[in-house]
Amino acid sequence: MFRRILVPSDGSEHALKAVRVAVDLAKEFDSEVVLLAVVPVPQTLVMVAGISEHVIDDYIERAGRDALQSALDVFEEAGLGVEVKIEVGSAGEEILRQAQEAGVDVIVMGKRGLGGVKGLLLGSVSNRVTHGAPIPVLLIP
Repeated sequence: MFRRILVPSDGSEHALKAVRVAVDLAKEFDSEVVLLAVVPVPQTLVMVAGISEHVIDDYIERAGRDALQSALDVFEEAGLGVEVKIEVGSAGEEILRQAQEAGVDVIVMGKRGLGGVKGLLLGSVSNRVTHGAPIPVLLIP
């Protein structure tokens, strides 16, 4: 039923719950899993004069790996491999773009993440994804 599953994770407890559901689905349907972290680059980092592209790339890679580490641990414990993607930008937009690029059949994600009040004011990532995705989105509370 689900050949490929996209699991965005920001390292939050809600995201980790979604990871556990994705593990169960992947086992049930023998699915491939794409694990995604979307890193927003702080404007202060971009605006610092003389900062090298290498420093920014290292920051992005480190922040993405930090966000995904607990999810990677869950997949490893389950004996499942995953494709890891770390992207930069707006989380909702990147999740939708990666879903299309990766050719996934379903997006499994936490209903809430690390957004807190910002998510309430600007609209949550899960809301953007559910309204913009042409494929099923499974939100885990």
